[in-house]
Amino acid sequence: MIRVLHIFHNMGNGGIEHFVMELYRHIDRDKVQFDFLTSVEEKGYFDDEIESLGGRVFHAYPLKLNPIKNFKDISNIVKINKYDIVHRHTGSAFGYYDLKAAKHGGAKNLILHSHNPQAGNIYLHQISKLLFKTDCIKFACSKEAGEFLFGKNEEVVIIKNSINCEKFRFDDNVRKSVRKELDIEEKLVIGHIGRFEEQKNHIKLLKIFKEIYLRRPDSVLLCVGEGKLLEERKKQANQLGIGKAVHFLGLRDDIEKIMQSFDCFLFPSLYEGFSIVQIEVQVNGLSCFTSKKVVPENSNITGNVTFIDLEKSDETWADIVLQSEFKRDENAINVVKKEGYDINDNVDYLCEFYERLSKNGRGK
Repeated sequence: MIRVLHIFHNMGNGGIEHFVMELYRHIDRDKVQFDFLTSVEEKGYFDDEIESLGGRVFHAYPLKLNPIKNFKDISNIVKINKYDIVHRHTGSAFGYYDLKAAKHGGAKNLILHSHNPQAGNIYLHQISKLLFKTDCIKFACSKEAGEFLFGKNEEVVIIKNSINCEKFRFDDNVRKSVRKELDIEEKLVIGHIGRFEEQKNHIKLLKIFKEIYLRRPDSVLLCVGEGKLLEERKKQANQLGIGKAVHFLGLRDDIEKIMQSFDCFLFPSLYEGFSIVQIEVQVNGLSCFTSKKVVPENSNITGNVTFIDLEKSDETWADIVLQSEFKRDENAINVVKKEGYDINDNVDYLCEFYERLSKNGRGK
């Protein structure tokens, strides 16, 4: 059996973590086992499940406290456990830092997996390229994410972000149940799922919703997620006069159910890779309104995604959203499956890839 070490800065409840966990749940664990390493002390959202599936979770010395001790810790974990394949998931070139540590610990097959076409800290991204760049296998969720991290002329393996499609299939009974539970049965429900960080642009989200609310006083906004900006955004909602119409639901482990209650999905991000949640909402048959020239156009798998320029006014965004008929596309799940975004399409490929790497090194 092959053990692959997956490295994240932290294992939260984000889309990329969900993607990797779905791979882990579906992969043949008699052939390939996943272990996980993070650089924070806090217990991860999936730690218990990982251990129940036979995986191990390592917490290296916190990076923010001492980068040198963190580097040594990663190196020692790789060395002691004799990991040959290390797979680092990242949104910037800082991922090279962990691979350099893994290489120092003896790992021969290093994979850097780009999940975003833009970094949150561009300065750190550029410095990391200069200081830590390491020879590795290059994965990306999209062409744009690959070019951002690796450049235009590099050989990059595109691993489509994928989900368990059946989990997100539309179910009208669940929809009615959730809307009753949340007391929004007669409401127009605008949905958003994302961490409360700058990237997700909740400022714009709330301002757009204010304009929707002025036109449709029967509307509500459901926000799923948590993050460092959550309390600030709650205050902003009150300042905008929409506090009673915005429901902050926090972290949920049932987003596939919450999503059933939505009438559309609003996603004005400042930057995105090939977002997992955008696949989920399309499988659910929802119309999605998102940022033009920011979110990759090929993420419009079903034809139900509308791209709007972030420079357009909040009023314009609201007008475009309200032009929607808010009808579920119940055939959307079949379109997404046909295009290769079901988790089962990636599992077999990755299992074989890891096996070739283990046997031959740098297998194609």
